[in-house]
Amino acid sequence: MFDNPRVGPMSAPGTYTVTVAKRVAGQSTTLGAPQTFTVEPLGAGSLPAPDRAAVMAFARKTARLQRAVFGAVDAATGAETRIDHLEKALMDAPAADPRLLSDLLAVETRLRDLRVPLEGDTVRAARNEPTPPSIVDRVQQIVGGHWFTTSAPTATHYRNYDIAAAEFTPVLAALQVLIETDLKAIENAAEAAGAPYTPGRVPRWSPE
Repeated sequence: MFDNPRVGPMSAPGTYTVTVAKRVAGQSTTLGAPQTFTVEPLGAGSLPAPDRAAVMAFARKTARLQRAVFGAVDAATGAETRIDHLEKALMDAPAADPRLLSDLLAVETRLRDLRVPLEGDTVRAARNEPTPPSIVDRVQQIVGGHWFTTSAPTATHYRNYDIAAAEFTPVLAALQVLIETDLKAIENAAEAAGAPYTPGRVPRWSPE
């Protein structure tokens, strides 16, 4: 309830054009003529960025990483929900191959392992044990420390981006295989076995 809404980085100084439109039933209608305005720095920064275009380019690159990381977190959460429901469904499907449940539990273990570098070790953190920064932590450090200032990114911001990007690449690839291939295959097999419906599956049926 008290989380700040997701926002983007501040706009770089320059000339912009804005157009207002209304959308009704999917149809957009322009209201009035386009208006042009200029964004100028306030000059209040103690460490003004020497190259504002480079600052904006880094912010946009960070935004693309943030989008992918947050999307991966949501996808992992959704996959966890699908696995929980599917586990119960397989228990209620007499015709399902017993190996499907073992395969599903293996997928669940892999998902938990992937979420540690992505979001952090919540088990250790809950016991007040030190944990290394997660990919989400590093991205949030950049966003919180760079997007809301007119100064140039620090060396720590650049380093956190490089580390987060390097760590996220294999995690995202593994997550895509887990969700789009392995979990989907188990869901398809569960559907073929007549298992009860679970989220993420489209039931198959034909008239009899």
